[in-house]
Order: sequence, then C-alpha cells, then structure tokens
Amino acid sequence: MSEDALKSAPTAGGDAGQNHLSRAQLHLPAPVTAVTLFEDRAEVDRVFSVAVPAGACTLVLTDLSPLFDDARLTARLVDPAPGVHLETLHIHRRLVSDARPDGARLAALHAAAEAAQLAVGEAERRLARAEERLGQARALLRLWLATAGRQPWSPGSVDRAASGLSADLDQLEAAEARIYAEREQARAALDAALDAQKAAVLEAAPPPPPSRQDLTAGPRVGGLRCTADLHLSLRAEAATAVRIGVSGVTPCALWRPAHEAELLADGTVRFTTGATVWQQTGEAWVGVQLTLSTDRPDRPARLPLLHEDPLRAQPRADRKRVVLAHRDEAIATDTGEAAVPGVDDGGEARVLRSATPVDVPADGRPRKVRTGGFTAPAQLRHLVRPEQARQVFLTAALRNAGAEPLLAGPVVMSRAGAYVGLGRVGFVGPGEPLELSFGADDRVRVKYTRERVDEHRRLLSDRTHFVQHVDLRYSGDDALALTVALRLPVSEVAALQVHASKAWCTEGVPEPDEDGIVSADLRLGDGHNRRISLGFYFETDGQVALPDPW
Repeated sequence: MSEDALKSAPTAGGDAGQNHLSRAQLHLPAPVTAVTLFEDRAEVDRVFSVAVPAGACTLVLTDLSPLFDDARLTARLVDPAPGVHLETLHIHRRLVSDARPDGARLAALHAAAEAAQLAVGEAERRLARAEERLGQARALLRLWLATAGRQPWSPGSVDRAASGLSADLDQLEAAEARIYAEREQARAALDAALDAQKAAVLEAAPPPPPSRQDLTAGPRVGGLRCTADLHLSLRAEAATAVRIGVSGVTPCALWRPAHEAELLADGTVRFTTGATVWQQTGEAWVGVQLTLSTDRPDRPARLPLLHEDPLRAQPRADRKRVVLAHRDEAIATDTGEAAVPGVDDGGEARVLRSATPVDVPADGRPRKVRTGGFTAPAQLRHLVRPEQARQVFLTAALRNAGAEPLLAGPVVMSRAGAYVGLGRVGFVGPGEPLELSFGADDRVRVKYTRERVDEHRRLLSDRTHFVQHVDLRYSGDDALALTVALRLPVSEVAALQVHASKAWCTEGVPEPDEDGIVSADLRLGDGHNRRISLGFYFETDGQVALPDPW
C-alpha cells in the first residue's frame, strides 16, 4: 500500500473501528476546503494539519456527510513526512438528534423529572387524606341517624330537633362535597404529574441505536440526523506534525450554467457568467473554493467500433418516386443508455472556477455562483420575426469577449438596472457571435398572415405561390428603424428548387442568407402603417412529391 495515497475498502457500517480501540484516538474537525462539482455528484476535498504522537493512532474526523461512497474515499500525505505511514481508512455512520440537550439542559430535565415524581407523591397523599376524611364523614352521618332514632321526642322538641337535624345534614353534605372536590383535584394533579414525568424522561432519554435500514435512508430519519465519522489509522516512528488530505465522492449535489446580461447606457453589454448550485449532502460547505466541471466520471471511456457500410447499386429502371418532407431545425440529443440531461459543453470537458470562496448550505436550495464575465460593444437594432412572435424586440449583437466559452443555459436580462426577462444562450466559443434580446417595444403592433395564390398558365402547368404578409402599425412619437426577418425554404436536393415570387415581393428580389433568412430594413414614422409581403413557389420534376408546407 502506498504511503502517499490510500484508498479505502468498503466496510459494513463501521464495525471495523472496534479493532483500533487500543490505539490513541484524536478527534478533530476537518472542514471542507475545496469542492469539484460535476453534473450529478461532487468530489469533496479537505486538508488539515495535526500533531500525531509516536506509535499507532487513529484520527477521527467528525460530522461528515453520510452519503460518501466508501469505495471512493482516499487519503494522502500532502507533505510527505519520514516515518509516517497511513494504514486504514473507513467511515462510521451514526444517528444523532438535533434536539438532544447538552449537559446543563440534561441536568435540568432530570431535576424536572424528580420534581414531577415528588408532585406525584404529594398528590397521592392528598388523595389518601381526602378519601379518609370522606369515610369519617359518612361514618359520622350514619352514627347521627342511628342516635336520633333512639331518642324520645316531646311535642315541643320536634321542631327544634328537625331544625337541628336539617342543619347538621347540610353541614355534613357540604363537607362531603368538599372532600369529593379535593379528591378530584388530587386525581387531576396526579395525572398531570405523571404526564410531566413521562415527558421529562422521554426527552432526557438517549436516542435509540440506529438500524442498518436507518443508516441508508438519508441524512434525516424521523427527526434524527444521520452523520458520519471518518477513522484514519496511521503509524509514526516519532511524534511529528503532518498535513493530510482526504477526498470523497458524494451524490445529491449538482450545478447548471446560469448567466446574467445587462445592457448599459453606452450601448455595451456586461455579460456575467455563472452557475446555479444545489447540494443536500448533509454537510455544509463554508468558504470553499468551488470548481465546476462538465466531465462525467461515471461514463466509461470506450472506443467505438467501426462497422461495415456497404454500398449497393440500384438499376435505373427500379427508381421510385421520391417523397420529400419539410424539416424543422432540431437539436441533436444523446439518447443512449448512459445519457444524462446535463450541460452542453461543445463535446469537450470544461472546467470553471468560482471567482471567490463561496458558502453552500446543505438545504437543497439553489445558490448563484459567479465564475467570470466580460463587457463587449454591441450592435443594437429593433427586430421582428413574425413567424415566431408578433412583437418587436430590442436585440444586441455582440461577440464573446471572454477567454472561456459560454455554456448553454438561461440568461437573466436587465436594462438600465431593471429586469426585462429571461432569455437563453447556446454554446458560444470565444470570439463567436451571439444575439440577446432586451425586451419588446409596445409601440409597434404586428400582424402576420399567410395565403396561397394559384397562378393559371395556359401552356404550362398551374403554379401555387405561398405568400407571407406582415402588417406593421407604429404609434410612437419619433421615427423608429426596425428589421423584419422572414424565411424562405431552403432545398437540400437538386430535384427541388425554391424561387421567389417577384410579383409578391414588396421589397424587391430577396437576397436570403445561407439559412434562407430574408431581412428587410424599414423606418417607421408617427402613425405610419406598412405592409411587407414575401412570396415563393416550388419547381420539381416528375419524380418528386412535395407536401403542402402550410
């Protein structure tokens, strides 16, 4: 086993720690110093210094994440020290109660339990006295009735005896009622004392030992928190100070790109690159250096095999009619077995780093992290693409002036410090152009319609023209320059040709770019209405069938 790096072997729950009870144990906290976040996991690094005695000892790192993969825990000597050897490394998981009291609180709870026990004894004594007094009152009542029945009565003493008997009976009944009330109060006090004693005992009692199912159920189980201690055994020939690094891989942590773009008053765009980070590993990251990677360490590096691609000749007489279909722009996605929805990095693993140390609590909530940015001049224009949206947008065309590519992700757009919307940017390499939208202009109303116009020709077959109309209505005070972008279909086969319908093109013969986009620059004044039309038609041979594009 290497002295500079030690890889842990999987252990079952941490029972292996019993083999080192005879060693000296040093309990020390080891906070996280650096984290590398991948698309679906995190590699957590910690480096700490410790003074170890001569001989064998065990370092115990407390309050670690219980989600660490046992097979990917590694330890190393950052500064190799002569005579120091790392031996074993294993993780021990346990359940602790966040509400478990400290020593002073525990003593107060025990005192409350003893006080509740005394209250129970007092209530029991009061109840016994009440029952005794009630028995005496009943015996006295029976004695009085027996005595009164044996005495001779004179005619003048009947009323006096009856009056005295009534008064005595009232007094005895009142005493009996008081005794009954005292007994009920004693019973209520007894029940309250028993409940208080039970609650105090349950609160002061230690939590039950965790089961194996509890240890694998997550960071929190039934009000208890699952934590882990890392036991690192080493041997030193002499007492010395060493620096040790420990690394581990844990799930429940990920990141995704998230950017911000602000249009400044001078026409430049301040673009801030960043990421959104989540983690719920059970261990907070405080003041860590964060590295964001698009690499996928769980995917094996396999070289694909080459298969035969046979070519077959087809006789000319067997040619069949070709049916063409309209195809929209699509983004290729990885649908293989190992595909994980993640970050578009342009096919190459990228590494980003946080600009400053960050804090990421283990609460599963998103945290924004800044990784860089740039400020670049932009070409501003008002643009309308009526096929996609019936609004005029203020757009900024600029280039990536940063040293790193922009990863695909959402962009928070703002203008003069005010939020205007949420956009999105694709993968943009250094120096490549990109276009951002900074909100719509409500001064222009846009209406987009399409129609088919059949042209009947005498000697030739009829022709169908597909015409697009864009109606613009401007209600602003000053003049507004804008660009209308329409699309002409682009043919990818020689048997199909697309031609512009000159009679239906109000801006002259269109000159589309390589993607078939036709742009018309207009200038609208106050109350100005304008209609832009663009038409096209198809020409095919007899072997091609084309469906209706609309």
